[in-house]
Amino acid sequence: MNSNLKNRALGLGVMGFTDVIEKLSYSYESEEAYALIDQLVEFVSYHAIDESANMAQTRGTYDTFKGSGWSKGILPIDTVDQLETDRKVKVKVNRKSKLDWDGLRKKVKKGMRNATLMAIAPTANIAHIAGTTPGLDPQFAQIFSRSTLNGKFLEVNTNLVRDLRALGIWEDVKDELLANQGDIQHIDAIPQHLKDVYKTSFQLSPYAFIEVAARAQKWVDQAISRNMYLETRNIDDYVDIYTECWKRGLKTTYYLHVKPRHQAEQSTTKVNKSEELAKTSGGARKAGFGFAKKQTVEASS
Repeated sequence: MNSNLKNRALGLGVMGFTDVIEKLSYSYESEEAYALIDQLVEFVSYHAIDESANMAQTRGTYDTFKGSGWSKGILPIDTVDQLETDRKVKVKVNRKSKLDWDGLRKKVKKGMRNATLMAIAPTANIAHIAGTTPGLDPQFAQIFSRSTLNGKFLEVNTNLVRDLRALGIWEDVKDELLANQGDIQHIDAIPQHLKDVYKTSFQLSPYAFIEVAARAQKWVDQAISRNMYLETRNIDDYVDIYTECWKRGLKTTYYLHVKPRHQAEQSTTKVNKSEELAKTSGGARKAGFGFAKKQTVEASS
């Protein structure tokens, strides 16, 4: 409680990224998707920092502001350069920006209301309640069952259904979609551009997960819970993938999900819920970014 009052730390995040790119018909592995997450998180970061600086002018700075990164005019994007200097290794991340960060840097030096502002969480449960996709994650499946206190429900990706209806092929492919447990990659009637947009988590390159997180991380003063979904079980592949996370400047990842070796086989192509589906689917530890370094005072004799 005492720390909360002194630092007034927040952790603003985002969710629904995959929901947005599906509506825009972007593949998760595309430059369009990478540029979009870059732009979105820059916007959130800029305005969160700006508002905290505004609040400091009327309500005062948080108690430990003096000596922090903010008090020196250091913004999250600046820490990429600091990281390169400390490591003596280049951080491989796009650093283009669209907003006036130099102007904001001057404002921040005068005071901040909050020690930290941003941290992208998994949002696994609340995203489903909100009717969108969790955090930065891709779709785990296009069709899945969800258990609640009211019973078990069959969920379907409404964006996919909308696009299949627009092409006039929903009625033709819905049973095959159910039989494939939502996997559209081997359904001949579905065009390739939709297959690219609606790849599920284990069908995407892990390097796409890394790129999305890296584009977002450089704007975030705390860290990002970045789930990883890997089909490979090769340890050398894991070393390469997680080394790439380090090279791109990620502070952390989150759960590692490895694709199961076996999957239950469907016994029928038609299930009782198919009609309902068609109806309802429409080294030394450094001080944190916003905190002043602890000063050691030696008494003189």
